[in-house]
Amino acid sequence: MSTLGRFNDLGGITAHEADVSTKRAATEEDSWLPRADEDQRRTEGSQASAREGAETADRLTGRFPRRERLTSSADFQVLFQRGKRIDRPSMIVLWQATDEPRRAGFAVSRQVRGAAQRNRARRRLREAYRAIRNAAPSHTALVIIGRPGALRQPFTVLADELQGALSAIPGPRA
Repeated sequence: MSTLGRFNDLGGITAHEADVSTKRAATEEDSWLPRADEDQRRTEGSQASAREGAETADRLTGRFPRRERLTSSADFQVLFQRGKRIDRPSMIVLWQATDEPRRAGFAVSRQVRGAAQRNRARRRLREAYRAIRNAAPSHTALVIIGRPGALRQPFTVLADELQGALSAIPGPRA
């Protein structure tokens, strides 16, 4: 007699190999395992259209490389504590002259309620900065802090405010 057996759920006894079916169970139509061509709701290509996804910045004007970004919290803290301040209705610009090339970081005030809205404000400010970054002096560190007006203003007004603030910073432009 074989040692292969299975547990019989009904009676609690084991059945021997002779009682085990050798036929495959039929595959079900609604199996939970995904198939390669099953999900047809996805769009062709890697990105959804602008109307389908989250709200994005108004336009994209090139890359914002890592070497041009403030990345560490220490860099932000230096500017929060010792940076000079320029106030605008939609933003606050903190800046400090440095020996390094121009770098910028972005933050949004907690007055802007909700993480999604703060992220949208940050994206709009980042895009405005990309469009006019040459207005800032070539050797400065900047933190641009968004206020609630950064969401209400049209993009052109937001970019003009930022350009005015960056133009007020003394120093050579590249």
